[in-house]
Amino acid sequence: MYRILFVEFVSGDVWGELPALEVNFSRVLNAPGEASVKVPLTGPAVRGLPWQALQPWRVLVYVQRGQQILWGGPLVSYAADLSSETMTLNAQGLWAYYRRRFITEDRVFLARDQALIARDLIRDFGDGTGNLVRSSGPKALTFDDTYLTGVVRDRSYWRYEWKGVGQMVEDLAQLKDGFDFRLDHFWQNGRIVNRFVFGPPTGDPTDFVLEHGANCTVSGISADGTAITTEAVVTGAGDGADQLVSSWYDLLHETDGSRRIPRLTSVQSRVDVTVPATLTAYAQQAIAEGSVPIVIPAVQLHPHAFPSVGDLQVGQLASVRAKVGDWPGHSGRFKVTEISHKVSDTGAAETRLALAPGEVFANVGSASIS
Repeated sequence: MYRILFVEFVSGDVWGELPALEVNFSRVLNAPGEASVKVPLTGPAVRGLPWQALQPWRVLVYVQRGQQILWGGPLVSYAADLSSETMTLNAQGLWAYYRRRFITEDRVFLARDQALIARDLIRDFGDGTGNLVRSSGPKALTFDDTYLTGVVRDRSYWRYEWKGVGQMVEDLAQLKDGFDFRLDHFWQNGRIVNRFVFGPPTGDPTDFVLEHGANCTVSGISADGTAITTEAVVTGAGDGADQLVSSWYDLLHETDGSRRIPRLTSVQSRVDVTVPATLTAYAQQAIAEGSVPIVIPAVQLHPHAFPSVGDLQVGQLASVRAKVGDWPGHSGRFKVTEISHKVSDTGAAETRLALAPGEVFANVGSASIS
């Protein structure tokens, strides 16, 4: 049911297949995720296997079920257990590689769509498919070159700052009106393609409904108001009276009689930010994330039910419904931020979801002071 493929990172050539005793992986929105695979060291399936090829960062490991590739990323470590005659391969999601690449030349973007900025940084300084003469990389990613977010930004990256490509793309993503991203993997013309996929920060709408007792088990629901914020202050570059500061307020939350609360303030430091509008975007995001208590259901999908691990993608919005006894329960729209899948040595599969309330990605707030 599950195939474990290993592919040379640089060429993309499929080098072989491994039998799996256990499989664990996680897909994480705007982040790499990770995987571990336990394989046997003896038996016909591994006899003659080119073990010397299974070296950290030399190969990409892919998890395939049916015709779908569910996960992919570089091998980063392995451990052989001689008593049980097994080996555990540990891998990180492919995005982990781009966290290891750095911006090595000055680059200035003026009034440029943030998707174009992200693509240029990745291609020029990460993947080796850009316009730089000395551009180096595995040429492992493809993009939808027509996709634009409609949000333009000014950005300056200086060589002496040695900023990481992955971190800069993630910083762009987490701004208010930023974007989501994930890496998809699929077969095309006998090769595995790795596609960088942009998505709206509010989440991709779907008709998926996760209902407790029907197609999933909601083992618990937690509500946390620790991060509720009605005044977000973000400080930037500079010192003392010359320091940049931007604030954003949720005045309605402080005055609406149906949900009125006293002012709650949060303060962030972004010392590398020199553009006031960028500080305001961070403050807006803090207000959005702090606009409601974080209500999170713990969801485990039922095996063989719909949707399954192969149907859901991180960044999608799904409805969750759960109630029990005389408690009215909770119903709402949630964004899938992580999908964790585990297959034990008995073949039993378990899929758990990490979810974030859809409200925290909405536009919230009514005033700005910079």
